[in-house]
Amino acid sequence: MRVALCQIQVSSRQEANLARVRSALAVAADHGADLAVFPEGTQVRFGSDLRAAAEPLDGPFCAGLAAAAKHAGVALVAGVFEPAPDGRVYNTAVAFDCAGELAARYRKLHLFDAFGQRESEQVAPGSAPVICTLAGVRTGLEICYDLRFGELSRALSVAGASLLVLPAAWAAGPLKEEHWVTLVRARAIENTVWVAAAGQVPDPAEPPTRAPTGIGRSMLVDPLGVVRMDLGPGPAVAVGEVSTELVDTVRTTVPSLANRRDDVFGNLSAGVGEKAEPEPGQGRG
Repeated sequence: MRVALCQIQVSSRQEANLARVRSALAVAADHGADLAVFPEGTQVRFGSDLRAAAEPLDGPFCAGLAAAAKHAGVALVAGVFEPAPDGRVYNTAVAFDCAGELAARYRKLHLFDAFGQRESEQVAPGSAPVICTLAGVRTGLEICYDLRFGELSRALSVAGASLLVLPAAWAAGPLKEEHWVTLVRARAIENTVWVAAAGQVPDPAEPPTRAPTGIGRSMLVDPLGVVRMDLGPGPAVAVGEVSTELVDTVRTTVPSLANRRDDVFGNLSAGVGEKAEPEPGQGRG
């Protein structure tokens, strides 16, 4: 699989963001990408009116993402906002396959109530991890602050993920960039898994805001923790190779997943869902 990291500027204007998605997908397709990963909140930047922007997954923005994926022939993962039943929104990662069909929806589990921010004031938490197949590769979905919670990456990896995809809007701050680089590599190393993490970069046309917009530093890291791509602080699209054979090789040499102690810590993968978590009030059927 060839994965594109699409480190785009994110605006408060949805139509501008969708145009940037189309442009980045064209570049990704030209470089043979099978999957393109976009930032958290690709729909609108943080600091916008998220409630006004939120749409169901059959709304116009996701329809635009689906059409863009189909036109380019490239699967994609991007961050959007859905209405939540309590008046807040869900911070959601959607995955569309190369035919423009919805492959998965993951709602952010861990909300960024840290470093002076209170994401939970506007955003409702999801309730389940999600794994799906994209371009033939078992893929676990995470969003930004989820990176600090190693149990999620472990659960997805134990459930069969060879690739973790992480849309983000990692805010700047003291040592924050060091945290980002260290944690992306750590999640790859401890789970012997590929990590494709795509971040926002600020849009200079937008006014300053206290809300996080992102430091960039989109990264592709292999199962041994080697950084294969690092896009730095500015807008960029880059494509790299993800080898599931390397995952198998590394897991034979470093069998940390096989050596885990479920008898002590329990089966972390038991709650991982296929494609999407249930709606409120629904079971898993």
